[in-house]
Amino acid sequence: MSTSSTINDISKLEEKINKKIPKEEKKYWETFFRTKFVRIENRKITYPKKKDINEIIKETQKMIDDKKKEHKFWEKEKTSAENYYKINSFKKNFKKIYWKHKLRMATDAEYKKDVEKARLSEETLTDPKYEALLDTFLIDSEYRKKLGETVSTSVVYKNFNVGDANKKKQDFKKETAIKKIEQLNKIIINLKHKINTNKTILKYVS
Repeated sequence: MSTSSTINDISKLEEKINKKIPKEEKKYWETFFRTKFVRIENRKITYPKKKDINEIIKETQKMIDDKKKEHKFWEKEKTSAENYYKINSFKKNFKKIYWKHKLRMATDAEYKKDVEKARLSEETLTDPKYEALLDTFLIDSEYRKKLGETVSTSVVYKNFNVGDANKKKQDFKKETAIKKIEQLNKIIINLKHKINTNKTILKYVS
């Protein structure tokens, strides 16, 4: 006579299938039994079906692959933000505008004074975001004077320098990327656990 039982407990499962669950597999059964159950007939697990479990594994692996792509994107964003000023510092050596600036700094005392008054750092002057500023700064003495006056007198620049906006942008980009990477790491770990759980169950399903 066929007997059928619905189980959501490891000890009862072991009893019904007459098999000891290895210690390393119990954590996966515990995960499974938090939300699901198995049906046993004549000491064999007949539910869930192998086909359904394989489909879950396939779908979960697809999710992992997608999350890994996201992870790769945010790793690139993080690296880009971390190396932004290092790369600019290297690239400046190949830009004529930078060497024009350096020559003016070495030969033009008034120009050097304007740079210092405007609090223009090397990072800002080699930042592609401010290349137009440097271009104008080099050739327009009136612009230099106005910028220096604005920076030295405006409340806006009391605790803020030209170029700080992009520094904050790069910092925000890096912080966002780190948070996204941490979130994705947790998601991927959970999804891998889900796959291992279903692979473990699959071993016992008839």
